Amino acid sequence: MKQYGVTLGLLALLTACGGGGGGSTDTGGLPSSASLANLCANPRAGSVDRQGTMDNEKAFLRSFVDETYLWYKDVPTNLNPASYANPQLYFDVLKTTAKTASGAAVDQFHWSQTTESYEASSSGISQDYGIQWGRQSNSPPRNWVVIEVAAGSPAATAGIKRGDKLTSVDGVNFVTDNSTAGIATLNEGLFPTKLLAHKLGFNGQTEISMTPATYSIATVKNTKVIPTANGNVGYFIFDTHIAKSENELIAAINTLKNAGVQDLVIDLRYNGGGLLYIASQLSYMIAGPAQTGGKIFELMSYNDKLTANNKKYPFYDTTSGNASLPTLGLKHVTLLVSQGTASASESIINGLRGADVAVDLIGDTTRGKPYGFVPQPNCGYTYFAIQFKGVNNKGFGDYADGFAPTCKVADDLTKARGDITEGMLRTALGYRQTGACPVVASVPDGIRALPVLEQSYELVRPASQEMRIVTPMPRS
Repeated sequence: MKQYGVTLGLLALLTACGGGGGGSTDTGGLPSSASLANLCANPRAGSVDRQGTMDNEKAFLRSFVDETYLWYKDVPTNLNPASYANPQLYFDVLKTTAKTASGAAVDQFHWSQTTESYEASSSGISQDYGIQWGRQSNSPPRNWVVIEVAAGSPAATAGIKRGDKLTSVDGVNFVTDNSTAGIATLNEGLFPTKLLAHKLGFNGQTEISMTPATYSIATVKNTKVIPTANGNVGYFIFDTHIAKSENELIAAINTLKNAGVQDLVIDLRYNGGGLLYIASQLSYMIAGPAQTGGKIFELMSYNDKLTANNKKYPFYDTTSGNASLPTLGLKHVTLLVSQGTASASESIINGLRGADVAVDLIGDTTRGKPYGFVPQPNCGYTYFAIQFKGVNNKGFGDYADGFAPTCKVADDLTKARGDITEGMLRTALGYRQTGACPVVASVPDGIRALPVLEQSYELVRPASQEMRIVTPMPRS
């Protein structure tokens, strides 16, 4: 799994990871995870926790992985739990070590986090500066830029803009400092552990003081109608699949339906996924009953111990309150995508193509995550082990290397998303008219530095924002 931000990335430059091998204690004759659940070294008051030990927590994880992990047969059997300082470090190695043909890890999506943080992120509440970072380098010379600023966040109030380059944190040069003390300052300033003010400098200018704050995020933004020579095109930004997205997506689709749009562009470039039923609902609202009738959105296939769990996931045509969803009835949609488009967002691509909806992708190759999880809480942590692979109505699900774009276009940080002159949206509208991708001229070496428009940035975000989570759709 890719490292998340400075907190892990920079510290990894100076510290080694714990854990190791040793005698095998985890093969054969495993007790059931149910018998070990909630046996905790430090039980939480008022919870289901019972007094147990750290060994109990590790044993629970070994059994949980053996029972549910998609590649349970490939988990190393020579791991000594006592070699790992805590259950989370032990869980980190309870996964396949297999590689793909390209040499990439088969499983890049195995992690844990506190249950409190998972539940907070799932609610649409954030407690931070409100900056989505993009990075090209995590070691000197570092290059991080602001990809997006959340409305109503401290960063928005401070006037920080998309495309601003981070140059200092609390007086430390972010680009060049690689000292132990400097890295510690960068870590705490960018991802604070306490709600205290820090100073961040951008573009080489005087530092700006900001204090992390709690604010609510909108998952759907900038719904608009774009007139074109051959009809109105709808557009909106969709950034994450959480429960509140249902009402926000319905409002966007109703707005565009009332405007009589003939086509649609959805900006998914930073959408790492989330709840699968939200992806199914949106796909149905795009295509409507004529395209999706009698078809499945996704077939989820579990390991050979859990074949009874294999499930045909429908195109949901109702809300969680059992009301009918609005539909646009489109046979074509354009999605703006990037390497940050992952998981449930990729299910939209695959699910619609399985229902014979033409899907054009403008941007970059997507993350490549045809897998999903059922989150497993235990003793204050929630664990995510890949449990199923999804395929569409046509039986296709082999996109572990991502979906290739129809037109490859870099993220244009010089313009706001939704601006019709922004690189991805401009290309989407042009391709719709002409069927031709723009020609990107090569730049001779040594002539000039590449502008932001031509650079590619990796999103800095935790694994909890790249998920395909299966939970029952709530019903009121």
